[in-house]
Amino acid sequence: FGSSRQSSSNPSARRLSVPTFLHPSSLATMASAGIPKRWAWTFLKEGISFRAGRLYETFWNSQSNIKYTVLFLYPGALFWVRWRAETQYKYNVFIADKSIEPDCSGNLMSGWTNGSTFYFPAMATIKDLKESVYASGDGKVPEKVKAGCHGRMMEDSDNLALAVRTFCKRDPKIVLWEE
Repeated sequence: FGSSRQSSSNPSARRLSVPTFLHPSSLATMASAGIPKRWAWTFLKEGISFRAGRLYETFWNSQSNIKYTVLFLYPGALFWVRWRAETQYKYNVFIADKSIEPDCSGNLMSGWTNGSTFYFPAMATIKDLKESVYASGDGKVPEKVKAGCHGRMMEDSDNLALAVRTFCKRDPKIVLWEE
């Protein structure tokens, strides 16, 4: 490659020269230039965007009745249940005596069942509960019907929510009986 005098005085000249495209540092840059940059959590973004795209395509190409059910019916039902749970209290009503059950002879499909569920706002009274129970029948509340729970009797003017909290130990099972 060079003269003998040059090779003896310069030790680096004695090494074989490597072409630049085969040099290790240039190989590393060439390899990294072809590979896209990927971060540790890139797969999550890619997976979510793929699933969102697939969901959009499926929704767009689906039947119109399914679209409107998903868009309006399901959210509407969820909103209604949530609104009712946040604005009204649920009470289960039991009637102890068969003689004071509401007259449901006009109903062809159903009659009175113990444990029926009634929803009332916070300011409802015991009188409102009785009227609501007997509204399914002829609408007349028997005069001697009393309401209570856990052996305690409630007056017609009592606030329903406070009476249940105080007398029923937060167990909203109200029993109606004839005195």
